[in-house]
Amino acid sequence: MSIYNIKREAEVYIVQTNGTRTRLDVTPDINFTQTFTDETYPQKTLHEQHKLHDASNIKKANPANFNFTIPVITQSDLDIVLNLLVNFASGTNTLQHFDLEIKVGNYGYKLEKCVITSGTFIIEKLENLKLSISGQATKLLTNVSITTTARTTPRTEQRVSYLNVSIDGGSSELSGITAMSVELQNDIKWTPYETVHDALNVTNASTSMYPSNFTLEKRTLSGSITQYINTSANSNLQTWSTGVNIIIKAGESVSQGVQFNLSSCTFTNRNIVGEVFTQSYDWIMNDNPTNLGSKITFNT
Repeated sequence: MSIYNIKREAEVYIVQTNGTRTRLDVTPDINFTQTFTDETYPQKTLHEQHKLHDASNIKKANPANFNFTIPVITQSDLDIVLNLLVNFASGTNTLQHFDLEIKVGNYGYKLEKCVITSGTFIIEKLENLKLSISGQATKLLTNVSITTTARTTPRTEQRVSYLNVSIDGGSSELSGITAMSVELQNDIKWTPYETVHDALNVTNASTSMYPSNFTLEKRTLSGSITQYINTSANSNLQTWSTGVNIIIKAGESVSQGVQFNLSSCTFTNRNIVGEVFTQSYDWIMNDNPTNLGSKITFNT
């Protein structure tokens, strides 16, 4: 009888370039895939009019894609993911890369040279705080032998029991918040890797041309804040402003969770007509800090 592999039973590990291996609490919310490029060409000629189907020419693989969601816990595991999302590799102006291992049953998958392209903080009052990650990798390997690493401490997820948001440097807190999000996008570009010489050596999937290097083109830190409209929350309705400070603190308590201390931001405010009237602040940071990690911090 065949034994099927269930995603919720998978084990997921981040392996950093220094060899540090960390098991993540991401399943069953993890997905990954890699496709190959099929550049077809016509076979129909003047003498062979019956050849109506194009022929395939597969030489290279596209970057692999992956995404997962990790709960914010009171342990330090999130520090590793946050560091890979936010901070540059030492002495460089580009992101750190890592490997991702997924153990399924008696074998596993491995994503080589991963880079995080976006991270979204999911902040909902009285719900668990989460971080959704998307990224790309150079190559997806299958049938990889992966060692199980047992956890030595229990996992405790952080609930958004404390939420403090202001858009004016912290002098006044926004009340009546219904929803909010914060997203960091890392726009990367893979170095062209298709050459005539390498293409001649391609005979199967293992000898295909895979991407190997990338550059960071641009970063965008933005988000939205939805708030009920009442007698004390209508001063910014249908307006916009530049050069404002935005402070967001969300987590288990005033001393736990994630904190965003952002300057030189722009927001636009729009009215939303529903069963209850609300307003939405859509904001983006215009500042260029030398260390973005000093603006986005996490406390266990």
